[in-house]
Amino acid sequence: MKSSSLRRLFLLGLALLVAAPLGAQPRLPTPAEAANYQGGGTLYEPLMKFVHDLDARSELMNVMHLTRTLGGREIVLCILSNPPVFQPADLRYSNKPVVLIVNNVHGGEVAGKDAALEIMRDLALGDLRPLLDKVVVLVIPTINPDGAEVRRRTNDQGFDLNRDYIKLESQEIHALLTRVLNEWQPHIHVDTHHGGADPYTLTYQTNMNPAGDANLMRYGNERILPRVRQALRAENYDGFWYSGPGTVNGVAGWTPTSVEPRKQHVYSTLANIVGFLFETPSGAHRVVDNGTRVVPIPPEERYRHQVRGQYLGQRELIRFAAENGAELMAVVAQARQDAIRRGHDDTDEDLIPLEYEQVEAFRDRFWRRVGGTGGPGAGGGAAAAQQPATFELVEGPIFTAWKPTRWTTRPWGYLFPNGLAKIIPLLHDHGITVLRLTEPVELEVEVYYATEITDSEYFQGHYLKKVKAEKRTETVTFPAGTFFVPSGQPKSNLISYLFEPETDDNLVTWGFLDDFLRRTPSQADLEAQLAQALDEAGELTAEQREALRARIQRQAQQQQRIPLYRLMKKTAFAATVAQPLPIFERNQYVR
Repeated sequence: MKSSSLRRLFLLGLALLVAAPLGAQPRLPTPAEAANYQGGGTLYEPLMKFVHDLDARSELMNVMHLTRTLGGREIVLCILSNPPVFQPADLRYSNKPVVLIVNNVHGGEVAGKDAALEIMRDLALGDLRPLLDKVVVLVIPTINPDGAEVRRRTNDQGFDLNRDYIKLESQEIHALLTRVLNEWQPHIHVDTHHGGADPYTLTYQTNMNPAGDANLMRYGNERILPRVRQALRAENYDGFWYSGPGTVNGVAGWTPTSVEPRKQHVYSTLANIVGFLFETPSGAHRVVDNGTRVVPIPPEERYRHQVRGQYLGQRELIRFAAENGAELMAVVAQARQDAIRRGHDDTDEDLIPLEYEQVEAFRDRFWRRVGGTGGPGAGGGAAAAQQPATFELVEGPIFTAWKPTRWTTRPWGYLFPNGLAKIIPLLHDHGITVLRLTEPVELEVEVYYATEITDSEYFQGHYLKKVKAEKRTETVTFPAGTFFVPSGQPKSNLISYLFEPETDDNLVTWGFLDDFLRRTPSQADLEAQLAQALDEAGELTAEQREALRARIQRQAQQQQRIPLYRLMKKTAFAATVAQPLPIFERNQYVR
């Protein structure tokens, strides 16, 4: 090479060095980017290496230990803000909203996790960095690393972690709720999954349970989700409601998932957070041209599009919070104040829904598969479908509303005996204050009597209970040591859902009152009990046999008092606040 050419190369290199900003570093690729999105979801070791590498490069990011799984893997919370934030107390007088992104609750559902790594990188080092001036972003890259390592939905206990928000038996969700939701009190909380129907790149929903604050639900649906869809369409994608075409009472339309608060996006809203569910369909197709056309995606490109859809959804939540921080914080603050006001009100005007039915929320146009088998699932799969899928654009009812069909009046508070003290740690974990009577008191209360208790299903190590009950007004003497939960707390909606035995997700449902309540025997149970009694009784006359049968039936039909008493009117009595016991990661090992 001629000396003049060498000189030109030297000068060019020198110019590039001079032009580079002081301290500039090469772009940090995520593991998925480095693999060109061909390796599926990022596993634990490369994920944690990326998190710590990013933390080392940016003063705006801090990493906090939350817990360690049964498999020995660490779960961390990544905190991003400018100026940096180190603990919840740093936000006590802040005017910045908090957005929480939680990923990988189901081990094989991974696109949100890889999208969140890109979001964190772009917030700390890239073009999203200015957003941190106006919003605090919390990210849990993986909440289920044990399941993720083997592409398994559950954790090592076999728990579906997105069904654990009431009972809090898993180490992972217990840490998330007690150390993040309760302490940081985010304004937005999104949980990322794989699901929903093609050809949409992202499907989503907020809470639809009518027990949640109506203004929070409306705000998420009408103010925030349209922004998410707009962002998707701006990059030639599209999004729609979770989950897909279906029928309700024989009517074809678009149907969502169920609305028990054991699930994240429902629980969050009962806890006065704008909760979102983000789901990633298979990625075999995408909607382009502003929602007017569907095109197939080659298998090797699908995971990249899945990650990009999650990225756009997460980014838009952060952008919305940064641009509308005062409004968002005011809506959430109002929900908390309204919960306190409703709970403290002892009139008969505030009603708690006990039962509800799925109904049409509105009508809209949506894409529906009409042929073919589509493509493989997350990560792109190995081969294209044998028969190409086709889609049609139809208009129909969107069944994303649940209408109450039966209510009860919200009480001023709930009393329960000291024999139920085992639920105190659970209530404290949910951020619910409990009082304890220091003197005996006679009170007029509403008392539930169970007329039927059945096992609806076996799920997550529990025979889930369903209760039919009658309510009576009685005067009861409560001794010192009785516990009292006032309804006038920020989590009033959650309190009522837990304590009302006829909701679909309460303390009775998960067996916390099994020491007091027995399952109502079926006819087969009665016949077996009678046969055993007759066998043990020996020779009996026909009259004695009939008397024995009648006694067993009377015992089986005897109503059982449910020891959760409803105090309807404001009442003064002597009580002190029951303090949480010093428990350190109580679910660390399987009990």
